[in-house]
Amino acid sequence: MYIEIIKMEVNALNYVELGARQCLEKMIYYLNKYYEMEQDRKYLICIVLHIQAYLEMGYDYSDNEEYFNNILESLGTDKETMFPKKFYYSTKIKLNKSQVRSMIGKWSASNSMSITEVVDDIIEKVKEHKQGIYYYKNNRGRKMELTETINGELYELIISEKDCYFHDIKRKKYFTFI
Repeated sequence: MYIEIIKMEVNALNYVELGARQCLEKMIYYLNKYYEMEQDRKYLICIVLHIQAYLEMGYDYSDNEEYFNNILESLGTDKETMFPKKFYYSTKIKLNKSQVRSMIGKWSASNSMSITEVVDDIIEKVKEHKQGIYYYKNNRGRKMELTETINGELYELIISEKDCYFHDIKRKKYFTFI
């Protein structure tokens, strides 16, 4: 639950044009500074949660490997123990119709956009690097009062100066583009 909160918090920073990756890296850096000043292991535990969120959002451990390894060493552990590779990576997607389509679950015909339109829209926005936060809602499931749906799906496309990724909110999966 803590990791999901961190990811939501970092995703919200995109609304004020702060890059999620850069902010996570700064949070880790400042938490480590607090640890160095106070020598309280609770800061290290918070850092590990932030590193896990960083990895789950699709950022590569190797980009900060030496720094992260030093932090884990201070905690008496290592990368292989804390972050087995098979669990922490975003799916890399080629920017073509079939690959982009594979990010999205079964699409309801009753939606305002067809699946073809959604796929084309995502490809266009990523190719042209149209900065913004875009949502795609799939109204699968039975209707409830006030037009809510059960089992509806929400997808988020984040394009900022420094980040570009697709987030399947329901399945908690992140996709980056090749």
